[in-house]
Amino acid sequence: MNFPSNICALNEEIIVEQLLRSHDPDGRWLDSEMLLQEVETILSFVLQNNVSMPLMTENCLTNIEVFDSKETLPYTISRISIQMLCPCIGENEIQKRRMLLFELLKGYRWDTKAMLVLGALAAVYGGLFLPSHLAICEPVAASIATLNQLPIERTKFRPWFESLSLLVKAMVAVTKCIIKFERLPFKQAKLDSNLVGETLSNIYLATYRVVKSALACLQQIPYFKQIHEATESRKAAGELSTESKRAAGELSSLGYQLLNIHNRLNKQVEECSTRTEEEINQRLRNINMGTHQDNQEILHLLFSHQDNMPLQQYSRQIAITELKEKVILLLLSKPPVEPLFFLLQQLYDHPSNTNTEQNYEIIWIPIPSSQKWTNKEKEIFDFYSNSLPWISVRQPWLMNSKVLNFLRTEWHYGDDEAMVVVIDTNGKVVNMNAMDMVLIWGVKAYPFSVSREDELWEEDNEWSMQLLLDGIHPAFETWVKFLIQMSKIFILFDQIVMRLFLNSTNQVKEGREICIFGSENLDWVDEFVSLARKIQNLGFQIELIYLSKRGRDERTIAMEENSILISPTVQQLFWLRLESIERSKLKRIESSKSDRVIEEVTKLLDFDYGKHKGWAVIGKGSAAAIVDGGKLIERMRRIVRWGEYASELGFTEAIEMAAEKPCEQTHTVVVPFEEASKMRVVTCEKCKRPMKRFVGYQ
Repeated sequence: MNFPSNICALNEEIIVEQLLRSHDPDGRWLDSEMLLQEVETILSFVLQNNVSMPLMTENCLTNIEVFDSKETLPYTISRISIQMLCPCIGENEIQKRRMLLFELLKGYRWDTKAMLVLGALAAVYGGLFLPSHLAICEPVAASIATLNQLPIERTKFRPWFESLSLLVKAMVAVTKCIIKFERLPFKQAKLDSNLVGETLSNIYLATYRVVKSALACLQQIPYFKQIHEATESRKAAGELSTESKRAAGELSSLGYQLLNIHNRLNKQVEECSTRTEEEINQRLRNINMGTHQDNQEILHLLFSHQDNMPLQQYSRQIAITELKEKVILLLLSKPPVEPLFFLLQQLYDHPSNTNTEQNYEIIWIPIPSSQKWTNKEKEIFDFYSNSLPWISVRQPWLMNSKVLNFLRTEWHYGDDEAMVVVIDTNGKVVNMNAMDMVLIWGVKAYPFSVSREDELWEEDNEWSMQLLLDGIHPAFETWVKFLIQMSKIFILFDQIVMRLFLNSTNQVKEGREICIFGSENLDWVDEFVSLARKIQNLGFQIELIYLSKRGRDERTIAMEENSILISPTVQQLFWLRLESIERSKLKRIESSKSDRVIEEVTKLLDFDYGKHKGWAVIGKGSAAAIVDGGKLIERMRRIVRWGEYASELGFTEAIEMAAEKPCEQTHTVVVPFEEASKMRVVTCEKCKRPMKRFVGYQ
C-alpha cells in the first residue's frame, strides 16, 4: 500500500489528536464479538435478495450486558442512532457530528466505540429495510414499506445496494481487527513499543473511518427516499437519477478506503497476536520455574482479560489483587455435577471449618466440550456461577485459547474428569490434583500440598467409620436440593436423605453403632431389614444405611425410625469418597507392602454382586469391619435367638460373638448375685457367647 501524502498524514495526526482528547475509558465494557455477530446477521439479511425468512442467530442481544454502565445496550444504541440521524449539511457540519459521536462514546474502548456505531446502523437499517425485504411474501410488510417510501422492487437500486453491501463488509472486517487487537493480553506480554504504537495509531484511524462510514450510510436515508420518488416518476425512461449514482459512488469510495485500511491493519494485528502468543506460551511453559514474591504474576498470566476484573463471586466482580496472600485452588471442570457440590461442602461448610478468616479460595475454570461455547453452556455457567460460593472466571469464553490449550496439554486436563490444581501464596504449583485429598479431609487438608497429603495419611491411616463417612452432612443436601430444583436437570432428593451424616460423629459418642449395607438382591435386603428391626427392638442402638453401587432400586425398602435410605446422588458420593481414598493410597504404598485401608476399600469397590448376596460394614468412630452378606444374615439370626440375653452387648460385639462356634454341651456357671448384677452380660468362657440368666436360691 502506498504511504499517504504529507498533507494526508498531517490531517491524520490532527484527527488522532482530536480522538485521543475525547477518549477517556471509565471501565465500561461489553462483549463486542457477540454484538458483532448479531449486527452482521442483521445487516447481511436486510441487504441480500431472495430471502423469505430471517436467519436465526445463536446469540441474543438481550444476553449482551454492558458492564459498569448505568445504561442498557438498547438505550445506548438508541441514543447513538438519534445523533447519527440528525441531518447534516456540508463537510464541516458532518465532521462536527463525527466528533460529537466520539464525545458521546468517550467512556468506551475503541472496539466498543466501533461496535456501538455499527449496532446503531443495524438498528436503523434493520427497521427501515426489513418491511421492504419481506414485502414479497407479507402484505402487511409491503404496506409498511410503501408508507415509509421504500422500494419493494430493488432492481433499480442494485448499484446502491451493492455499494452499501461492499461498505458494510469492509466496516465489519475492520471492526473485527479492532476487536482482536483490543483483546490481546498486553499485560502478560511485553511487545516492541514501536510495533504497538504504530498499530494503535492505525486502530484510532480505523475506528474513525468506521464511524465516518456508518454516519455516511445513515445520512443517505433521506436522499434514498427522494431517489425512490424520482425513480418512480420516470420508470418509463429506465434511468437512474444522478443522485443515485452519486450516493452509490460515495459508499463505494468509503468501502475501498476501509478495505485498504483493513489490509494494513490486519497485518499489524496479526503480527502483534503472533508475538503475544509466543511470549505467553514461553511464560506458561516456565510457570513453575524461578521464584515469585506472591501469586499475582501467575494469576494474571492465567486470567488475562480485557479489564482488571477477570473474576466474579456471585454477581460481584473480583480483581486478582484481592487474592494475594491466599492459597488458590484452580478447579478445572465441565459445568458442576454432584461430586463438585461435595467438594464445595467440604471446603466451605465443613464442620471442621471453624477458621474465622478463610485463607484459601476456589477459582472455577469451566472448560467447554468444544473450542466454541454454545448458548446452552453459557446459560449453565451463568446459573452455577451465580448460585455457588466459589469464585469463577467472568465470561470464560473470552479466556485466551493458548491458556486453555496449556491446561489440556501441560496440565493434562481431560474432558471427563475434574481436577484441582493448587497454587500457594508464593505463586508455586504445589499439587497438580488435590481433588482426592479435599474429598477425603476437607479443610483439614490445608494448604493442600502433596507433602500435606503425606502427613495426613501418617496421622489417619486406620480403617474406620470416620474415614468412610467424615465430612458429609446436611449442608450438602441443602445446596444440591436448591440447585436441582432450579436447574431441573436432576431428580428430587428424599427429605431425610442426610440424617445419618448429620449425626455420624455424635452417634459414635452416644454409643450408637453404624451398619452400612448394600446388595442388588432385594430379597436379601428385605430379610436383612427384618432381622435388623428385630435386633433394634431388642435394644440394640444401630443406625442402618442402605447403599447400592448401581443406584437406588425402584422397589421401596421399609426402614425403622433409626434407619436411613440414601438417595442415588449421596450413594454416588460415598463411592466417590472410596475411590478417592484408593487413588490417594495407591500413590503412596509400595506394591510389596500390605495396607489395611487399601484392602478394605478394594473389597467394597470390587464387590461381586453376582457371586455374593450382599455386604455390610459395621462399627463406630475408630473401628469398622466388613462382613459378607450371607454370613451376616446367619449371625443376625443367632442374635435374634439369643433375645434379651444379648441386648446389653454392642451390635459389633454381638456379630463377632455370633461368628464363634457354639459349645457342644450345655454347661452352667454359678456367679454370686451381687457380682452378676454388676455385669453387663455373662459370656461363656469357651465360645464367648452370652449365657441365659437364672436366679437360684440356696
